[in-house]
Amino acid sequence: MGPTVSVPSACRAPAPFGRVILVMRRAQFLRLLGWAGFSLACQALPARSSSAPARSSLPSPVRVRDWARAQGLTVRWLETHRRLQLTKGGLQLVLQANSREAFINGVRVYLLCPFEYLNPAGYLAEVDVQRTFGPFLEPPRLPQKQRMEHICLDPGHGGKDTGYRIGTTEEKRLTLALAQELAGLLRQAGFRVTLTRTRDVYLDLEERPRLAQRAGADLFVSLHFNAAAAGAGQVRGVETYCLTPANASSTANPGRISVAGPFPGNQHDLFNIRLAYALHQAMVRGLPSEDRGLRRARFAVLREASMPAALVEAGFLSHPVEGRRINDPAYRRRIAQELARGLQAYLELVHRP
Repeated sequence: MGPTVSVPSACRAPAPFGRVILVMRRAQFLRLLGWAGFSLACQALPARSSSAPARSSLPSPVRVRDWARAQGLTVRWLETHRRLQLTKGGLQLVLQANSREAFINGVRVYLLCPFEYLNPAGYLAEVDVQRTFGPFLEPPRLPQKQRMEHICLDPGHGGKDTGYRIGTTEEKRLTLALAQELAGLLRQAGFRVTLTRTRDVYLDLEERPRLAQRAGADLFVSLHFNAAAAGAGQVRGVETYCLTPANASSTANPGRISVAGPFPGNQHDLFNIRLAYALHQAMVRGLPSEDRGLRRARFAVLREASMPAALVEAGFLSHPVEGRRINDPAYRRRIAQELARGLQAYLELVHRP
């Protein structure tokens, strides 16, 4: 097992976000390619009446009852025909009828397609069975002799790309400060750490994961802070992203696939989601912020990563209260501590015997 993080008891890009990258062994691809009509099937579905025909429109639909039985999951309704709970050991999944919003052990996770409920049966798309829930039922792990000890942190923006700016506050400076704080914690724990930038310089998005690859990093994490164009006084919270699987629709554009992939980063789909989840869970549990969910996107830094990667949006600079917190060095250190905890949880998962 790699070094242990010991710490006491945030990142947005301009148009596409700059994102997070991490390196690990290539995971085997499960069946994802060549799905016709995926974009139509994954559009948000209206609530169905009990008279609706029991015929799912999802791509390669999997009947939840049959899947649960095969996986040894216990099933019960929390709200009849509205919220379904599936449990097994310490794992708890909650699905919401005709919605992409789900919860894994209390943490919000957005599905690639909605959980479709056609009274009296519920269906999931096969891509979610394999690429969303699969890595939690059978967590991926590294070969026994492989160790992950080199982490690349990517402070979003830089140079001419300031990121979000309000008054004299520039996102690019805050992401660099967060990366340096997190790097210090990881180095104290014995990890090798590389930063894609250590000063205020501009880097193309595609160049950032390449820098991680040339440095021989095992993981890539892109750090950002968020901003809301509308409702800035209300929108707050943390979001974490991993790469959208091939031929699936991203969280922000349900039902539409502009570029299907696969991309280099899709080799690590099973590791990507567990990395993003570990980082997101740590922030949700440790920060006074809202859970805006683990999401999927095809950001350039995630697409081109040759290692497991994630992108963190550690709060909204545009929110009057959260923005002030992010400007406080003590709060950024707190973010760094929670991200370090998340990385440790991920390392323990993939290094387990």
